[in-house]
Formats: sequence, structure tokens, C-alpha cells
Amino acid sequence: MGFLDGIFGKAAEAPARQGLPFNISTALRPVRLNARKDNSLELLVSVKNATEQPVMASVCVEIPRALGFDGLGITRIKEIRLGDLEAQKEKTVSFSICANSQTPPGTYSAVLTVNHHYRDYAHILNYAKKNAEIRVV
Repeated sequence: MGFLDGIFGKAAEAPARQGLPFNISTALRPVRLNARKDNSLELLVSVKNATEQPVMASVCVEIPRALGFDGLGITRIKEIRLGDLEAQKEKTVSFSICANSQTPPGTYSAVLTVNHHYRDYAHILNYAKKNAEIRVV
């Protein structure tokens, strides 16, 4: 506390942002896709509740145009609702990501968003974004 703080009062501080109530981990099986072939891989997303209270969560994944969630590559955004995660429990969801005959080789970034909801899925309290790199060789 400085000298002027005692005279004029302490300046208002912004509240510290609290951490998210869950931990997120990802895995790819297999580790990469083949270029210019019809094949797929599974993006596994594990969400663990790190609090002592139930948490309502959902997972949303957005992928680039060269990939898709179906064989034709039409669907690029997919959401899975996890429901209420009990205290210290973990749920794993799987997203099937497909390459097609026109997918060029390269490294693609899938944007993963985990939402913390309250009341229902229309209300978002907080969210976390994470990138998952998908290699196409």
C-alpha cells in the first residue's frame, strides 16, 4: 500500500480470472492421414472435471476445408454435449475426421472449444480453446 493510497483510497483492481473447472487432453488415432486417399482418423478429446461440483460442458471442433467429418467433406463443425460431469470424473468423446481424394499433404489445425455451461446449453459461462495439429502425408 503506497502513501497516496491511504489518502485517496485504493484504486479498484480487476478481479483475477478464475481458472476453468476442467482439464482438456487430446489424442489422434492413427497419428496422421494419407494425402489424396479416402481415409479417416479419430480425434479423442478427454474432459476431466477438476472441481468438487458437477459441471455442464460441451465440446465443439472446427476443421479446415480440406478435411471433413464425413467422407465428402461437407460438415466442418461438430458439437458434442457432454452433460453434467460429476466431481473429479472424466469423459472422452471421439470425432471422426476424414480426408478425401482431393486433400493435399500438409499440416492442418483443428480448433477445439470446450464450453462451460450453466442452466442449459444456450448459456455459456466460460470456454477454453485448444488447437490440435493434424498431419496429412
